[in-house]
Amino acid sequence: MLLQVQNLQLSLKRAGKFISILDDVSFQVQKGETLGIVGESGCGKSMTALSIMRLLPDKAKLAGEVKVGSEVISKLSKKKLEKIRGNQISMIFQDPLTSLNPLHTVGKQIEEALILHTNLTKKERKDRVVELLKEVGLPRAEEMVKEYPHQLSGGMRQRIMIAIAMACRPQLLICDEPTTALDVTVQAQILELMNKLKQENDMGIIMITHDLGVVAEVCNRVMVMYAGKVVEEAEVNELFQRPRHPYTIGLLEAIPRVGERKRTLGSIPGTVPSPQNLPIGCRFADRCKDAMEICRQAQPKTLQLTDDHRVACWLYDERREDLKDDITRNQESKTTLSH
Repeated sequence: MLLQVQNLQLSLKRAGKFISILDDVSFQVQKGETLGIVGESGCGKSMTALSIMRLLPDKAKLAGEVKVGSEVISKLSKKKLEKIRGNQISMIFQDPLTSLNPLHTVGKQIEEALILHTNLTKKERKDRVVELLKEVGLPRAEEMVKEYPHQLSGGMRQRIMIAIAMACRPQLLICDEPTTALDVTVQAQILELMNKLKQENDMGIIMITHDLGVVAEVCNRVMVMYAGKVVEEAEVNELFQRPRHPYTIGLLEAIPRVGERKRTLGSIPGTVPSPQNLPIGCRFADRCKDAMEICRQAQPKTLQLTDDHRVACWLYDERREDLKDDITRNQESKTTLSH
């Protein structure tokens, strides 16, 4: 197993108190596999990636275990972690223009990772930078090393970000919305490039996106997040053909399909709850058309429906009737005591 994340919990300090951002997030990624993480803005996708990389504020509270291969990197010191970042694990951020330093040339920014993590000579580093630019499909590689980010198009800048991330041949590549700001043609080229690099280097990829079209194109498995929790995970074809969680169903119904005529696309009413005002029960209950009383009283456990399909929803939990009776008895008991 390349990456194992177990019971990841993250809290950030806001207005003097800690607020839960991620709650019991668990998943794994194998070599040569692409895991898609999907959900609306505010569901915890990017915070999951930043937690794996430990790129968090100093006062953040992080619990759980993150293991790369046999090494538990969640327990490493900052100094040791710096040897892992950009070497074994790399990350491509959402906006290449703000991620790249406008004061340094493209070549210098790619070379930085090689200086930190390799023993290559200056000439070997220069050759490697040119090689990387060619690998990611950029023309004029020898001239481009001397250019600055503002001189390049959005698609070129994103390829530079990929070159930086791939400089040390990482085992795992985390991509946070890597094609959001690109037009459709360039987006397709970037996705094709990432698939090519994955196959050539036998690495794992985590693809964070809100675009289910991207998921269908490049992912092997999909993990759906909502309000800081994992609500469903399945192999990509299984999820598209047999979604189980009402939230996943809502996301898929909002996608236009070729050859299918609809007056209006599906939509999910309401918004993702803020971390400061999370409900007691299922976090999706207030927006769910299938919500039952128990959904508002207790959080559902994650159920393994098949070997490669899990869901956290009371609709599939056989314990719900027993628990519903327990909740009713507790409420009656509290009413009696209050009188």
